[in-house]
Amino acid sequence: MPKAALYTAATVFAVVSALHWVRYALGSEITIAGAAFPVSGSLIAGIVAAILAAWMLFAGHKA
Repeated sequence: MPKAALYTAATVFAVVSALHWVRYALGSEITIAGAAFPVSGSLIAGIVAAILAAWMLFAGHKA
C-alpha cells in the first residue's frame, strides 16, 4: 500500500509540474480577485513540483 500512495503522489506532482511548465512556456497570465500572479512563479513551482515527484518516485523504489 505505501508504494501505491508514493507512486500516486509522484504522478500528481509530475502532472502539476507539467502544467506549470506549460503555463511558463505560454506566458499565460493568471488573475485572481484582481491580483496578478507572475509567470516566474510557475517556473519556481514547476521546479519544486518536479523535485517532489522525483523524491516520491525514489521513495517508492526504496519502500
